[in-house]
Amino acid sequence: MKFLQLLLTVLVLLMAGCGGGGGSSVGVGNLTSTQNADISNRIYVVTAHTGKASAGSAGQDYEVTLSDVEPGVDWYTDRPDRSTGNANTQTFVATDWQAVYGKVAPNALLHYQNASGVHGLFGSVNNVAYDPGARTLRFTLHLAKASYDISAGVGSLTAPVLTLLNNLQPPAEGSAFALHANSSTLVADGSGGYRLVLKQVDDAVFWMDNAPSRAGDFESVGNFVNLWPERFAQVPPNASLAGDPGNGDYGIVPLTLSAPVYDSATRSVSFTATPLKGPGILDVSTDLGNVVLFVDAGTRGSPESVFSQTWRGVAYSPIPSKFNSAPTGAFFDSDITAENFQALWGSKNGCGRNDLEAMAAAGINLVRLYDYNYQRGSAKWTTAGNGHIAFLDKAQALGIKVIIPISNYNFRRDDGKGNRPWDNIELTVTQIVNSLKKNGSIHPAVHSLSIGNELDLGQDGVSPDALIQDAVRVAGILHGLAPDHYMTVPLSNGNEKKYYEQLRQQLPPDLYKNRFYNSVQTFKREQGADLENNILRAYDNLKLGVPLVITELGTNNLEAVKIGADKVDLVVGQARAVRNYMNANPDSQVKGFAIFQWQNANWKRNGLDQPVNTEMYFGIHAYDGSLCQSKTGKFDMYRQSDGAYALFHDDETYDVDKLAPLTSGAHPEGLLSALSVYFK
Repeated sequence: MKFLQLLLTVLVLLMAGCGGGGGSSVGVGNLTSTQNADISNRIYVVTAHTGKASAGSAGQDYEVTLSDVEPGVDWYTDRPDRSTGNANTQTFVATDWQAVYGKVAPNALLHYQNASGVHGLFGSVNNVAYDPGARTLRFTLHLAKASYDISAGVGSLTAPVLTLLNNLQPPAEGSAFALHANSSTLVADGSGGYRLVLKQVDDAVFWMDNAPSRAGDFESVGNFVNLWPERFAQVPPNASLAGDPGNGDYGIVPLTLSAPVYDSATRSVSFTATPLKGPGILDVSTDLGNVVLFVDAGTRGSPESVFSQTWRGVAYSPIPSKFNSAPTGAFFDSDITAENFQALWGSKNGCGRNDLEAMAAAGINLVRLYDYNYQRGSAKWTTAGNGHIAFLDKAQALGIKVIIPISNYNFRRDDGKGNRPWDNIELTVTQIVNSLKKNGSIHPAVHSLSIGNELDLGQDGVSPDALIQDAVRVAGILHGLAPDHYMTVPLSNGNEKKYYEQLRQQLPPDLYKNRFYNSVQTFKREQGADLENNILRAYDNLKLGVPLVITELGTNNLEAVKIGADKVDLVVGQARAVRNYMNANPDSQVKGFAIFQWQNANWKRNGLDQPVNTEMYFGIHAYDGSLCQSKTGKFDMYRQSDGAYALFHDDETYDVDKLAPLTSGAHPEGLLSALSVYFK
């Protein structure tokens, strides 16, 4: 990371991004004067010739004095406004400071030079005092992040610049971002717009939170690009592109940006760009060197914050209706979220059931999967493929997160075909994580990873206690590969409290406390408060300190008939009970549920003529004939051990089933529509 170079360029960028003089405002593009506008969204830049700072360390206060401070403070606005201007320094400190920041100290970057180079300190600023006669600005900086080792102190500052971010009103959170590149071009795209290309981009992007949050750090450029749709899709961000136009000085091009594309091979990032006209702005055709792109505040959306919201989901394993026993052929691995089956969850060549869109329309924001073949999309044996990225992209675009499984197959000692999956568990888990990566980072649509399914019931002669120990081992592998992501071990409702405690005792304390949630699968009903008392309140009473998600909730037609009730009414009641409990107990550790499941499972008939397995009747939907036909594409991989290709399936044609809603007298609109009240 060329961090020193980045900070210097950001300094110049922010100074160059401002115009006007005195106390006036200068409009940018078609915007008009903002003299009477709300000034709380301004980003202010204070510049000085010299300065000094007392010794300290991260988490401590520094007393800073800036000398020969410029009499004008430059500013520009956070999105969606696009204005720049200049304010009198004395007026800014004496009057505007209170209007802009109130009682919440703003976050700031202090950039400066000393004998060892250009450096930066990030933290909150308070106790500000300006002496107009001496032209000195004194303030306290509570340090959150430094760009270098400052254990020996800071000392004298040369060319210091204090950049003050605007505050956000809780619960709103946001971060500003800075990308450094060797050069940039901004060229017409042939359709009336422009394409900005940053070349030789540094891999680390610096982010800095707006107050009242106090964090600042780095993320990968791949993660920055992946999260763009969530951060900026609703309102394209303002950005300032600054760099050397070839004369050893710096110029600036203000822009609005969208649609980033990252090419890791060439280390380039490109955007759809709209240049903003204004005084002193470079011609858009000017190529720049030593570039920094400064992008205004967006929600950072880190994976460790997954439980800052609640989850309303559905279990999803859409095996086609033609199977009345274990799927074969193209469906051999039961992994239907691979790109090969896009016509089920999306659309392909005019054929599409668009399950994900139907889920999003109903208010579902979580999809729980069961089977996952990391090799989908790969041409090399035991190597992660990209076959699930299209599904994750679609989910992300719809605001849906996905629970990725480490399937039960991987815990088997012998699969009956000469394979020993458990012997390869480290490779398998590693490749599953690798298959989730886009632009080198785990896809932002990933909610968490689930380890097995009801391992507490035992499997293939292996005891529940032994399988829980296996799950703990897998959790450790996952935590090493994806330390920011949550994980869970889905349990049955047989003796879940026993295994909650085993997991608490056996998982590493830091992992358990910060990156683990419990999950239980229960079909208890609303009637008699059975669900509330024995699952929801019972969990909170354990005081385990980690979230709970019910990863299977529902009932089947046969059970409903047995008790003289209607399935639709029972499932709606279950969802109602969970949502009502969560609403009435905002501090509850119960954070969501997933209905089991999206459609009936014919393959659970196990080849019998008469349907006896109740999982055939657990669906929100039943099958109702064929909607259209689609093709899978070929799936084969090269196996180096014998120098040959292994064919898993050819390009097969398959039926895309129609799904019929389940209705009742009380809910003629259908179960999905009835559940949407509790999904939303």
